[in-house]
Amino acid sequence: MKHPPGTEAAWRRLGRIASFIALFLVLQAAWGQVGAADAGAWLIGRATVAPAAALIGMLFPFDHVWAQGTRLAWPDGRLQLEAGCDGFEVLALFVPAVLVAPVGWRRAAATLLAGTALIWGLNQIRLLALYLAFRHWHEAFDPLHAVFAPLLLLCATFAFYAWCLRRGP
Repeated sequence: MKHPPGTEAAWRRLGRIASFIALFLVLQAAWGQVGAADAGAWLIGRATVAPAAALIGMLFPFDHVWAQGTRLAWPDGRLQLEAGCDGFEVLALFVPAVLVAPVGWRRAAATLLAGTALIWGLNQIRLLALYLAFRHWHEAFDPLHAVFAPLLLLCATFAFYAWCLRRGP
């Protein structure tokens, strides 16, 4: 049986979209389980808060910032980091997008590694900006936290993804 032109390509695209949604939901469900357990707090503390405290301490040593579990702490205050502060939502979009992209496994693997490092690094810069806003420009904290920083992280990740699909990491 002969199909109209473009039908096979449309079905492949639809399959990639369905696969993306399924993978995204699996990652979100898995992170929901990890985040609900003590492992989530441990992971956020080790992979997000500790490096952010080290970065802030390196750039602003007189602020005396340290990691305290899932908090950035300093002598006269603290900033609680919750699930969502770790950049996982962006990673949960990025990983399925790469896995369903019509690229070879080598490009996909390199894109996953480079993209994960990029998302982590950009998230650390986001946390630095949030810390500075919280400490020194309090009225900017909420819009930066809720809108601008997540949007910039998402846009930068999308631009990297698009670049990787065209050129490679």
